[in-house]
Amino acid sequence: MFFDRSDPSLASTVPVQLTRKIHRDVPDILSPEDPKNSAKNKIIVITGGGTGIGAATAKVWIRAGAKGVVIAGRRKEVLDKTAADLEILSKGTSKILAVVTDVTKKRDADNLFYQVKKTFGQAADVVLANAGAVGPLIKPHEYAMEQWWRMFETNVLGLHNVAVSFITSQPKPSEPIGTIISVNSMMSGLLYPGVSAYSISKLANQRYIEYLHLEYPTLRVFSLLPGIVPTDMSDPSFEPCAKDKPEQTGALALYLASSRADYLRGSLTSINWDIEEMEEHKDEIKKGLLQIAWIPVLPTCGGNGF
Repeated sequence: MFFDRSDPSLASTVPVQLTRKIHRDVPDILSPEDPKNSAKNKIIVITGGGTGIGAATAKVWIRAGAKGVVIAGRRKEVLDKTAADLEILSKGTSKILAVVTDVTKKRDADNLFYQVKKTFGQAADVVLANAGAVGPLIKPHEYAMEQWWRMFETNVLGLHNVAVSFITSQPKPSEPIGTIISVNSMMSGLLYPGVSAYSISKLANQRYIEYLHLEYPTLRVFSLLPGIVPTDMSDPSFEPCAKDKPEQTGALALYLASSRADYLRGSLTSINWDIEEMEEHKDEIKKGLLQIAWIPVLPTCGGNGF
């Protein structure tokens, strides 16, 4: 639907809005009950899957008929509770697997995908790299060094570990298949006081996805903005804008996991953007419209200097 862009609750949405229509709930075109969004025969691995966006995504994929839903996170008690809730929702239609995983540890990431193959007899089809770390809104010198760097370990190294472990779990790691969707943040493209480590690490996260797209052309990769969702990670200062639904990420992931989204491979997209409008601009998007452009004025990037 169309929104009044002067609405105060859109203050953090409009600066990164691409389409005229703004969605703050799952649109009908992405409904998991729609047969064209079916997840039948697909296995999805969701890091950060115990709570918030990750847990909501798991529920959406169960509603879409996923063959398997794997949730990963650091806290066993949280994973166990969420897995139990998912079992009730699934009623046996989707196999649920919970694997305790710290994505900053390579051995944990390797074990995650080992457990997937052990349980399902095959590699996963889709990975939602949703595990992330954020800190308080303070200046760099106010952080303990380890706290500031922890965001890079989770948001960049964590993504790398998950991606590489997924790739090496496949029969032909040099030509991997399947889909990786990295949950990013609007802060990757904005300057905002107090979020230096988070913003920089998320920008690196997006560039990493673009490199996966370059290095592994057989792999389908995407970077996704989840909007402003009221979760445990949200800073209270964003509460007036936190009107997006956690289910939107899961619904958009269904779309990205299908061939309909091939024009977006290697690119950024958002749960707030209108799919139909974006599909009207497939050719522009395929040319890198939604990828990072580094100093485009230089000849190496197609510019003519001054």
